[in-house]
Amino acid sequence: MPELPDLTVYAENLARKVVGKKIDNVLFHNRGRLNVSSEELARALSGAEITGVRRTGKQVSFYAANQVELRVHLMLTGGFFMTGAADLERLDSPVLSICFADGSALSVADPKGWATVTLNPKDEKEAPDALDVDIEFLKTLFGKKPKAMLKSLLLDQNLIGGIGNAYADEILWMARISPKSIAGKLPPEAVCALADAIPAVLLNAIQQLKRRHPDMIAGEFREFLKVHNPALKVSESGARIIKENVQSKRTYYTDEQKLYR
Repeated sequence: MPELPDLTVYAENLARKVVGKKIDNVLFHNRGRLNVSSEELARALSGAEITGVRRTGKQVSFYAANQVELRVHLMLTGGFFMTGAADLERLDSPVLSICFADGSALSVADPKGWATVTLNPKDEKEAPDALDVDIEFLKTLFGKKPKAMLKSLLLDQNLIGGIGNAYADEILWMARISPKSIAGKLPPEAVCALADAIPAVLLNAIQQLKRRHPDMIAGEFREFLKVHNPALKVSESGARIIKENVQSKRTYYTDEQKLYR
């Protein structure tokens, strides 16, 4: 599933491709989930100009000049694809297609059909973005959720937006904290290490993706990850990488990471 670094790069690349374009038509292909009828979706966006694209947690939001927002959650296997409106029939597993007046089209495709499309999401309080998390926020969060397992807490999009399975492992490895640690048991120095590791890992990944895959708008690229990487058997410091399921999530960690319980 795409995570914060992937989606940040997707959104920047999509903005360069579609901002300023006028929408001719919007097609929902009866796959995935849509919160309104396909007719309402088309009425809301047809004729509108795209004014912005940004990442929202683990989703991508498109903004139109008529004050409409379209939010896409790619789920596990979805991706964005630019094509010509005349070539849409060749696209495998389409969920949504936005056709522009210049003859181009932006599509969301998902082999599993789990991607979700939301027109004008409700104005609910969003969880703070992972890149905005600081040590004071973590202290407060751990105080509210003292019995939570740390990795599960990092993955909860209702608490922190943007971190998924792979980058949770990378963050915890950089902070040298076991994913099985209990939030309320972390000493101040561990909370500080975690607060430092979250932006360090995510911002480095964004830069790695921009350098290695500058045009990406689909797919996940993990070849530069230091622990959550099936190709590796040991970390860069020489510790054996342990791979096991932790609360149903495939987890990668080493015995360099301290367990707080």
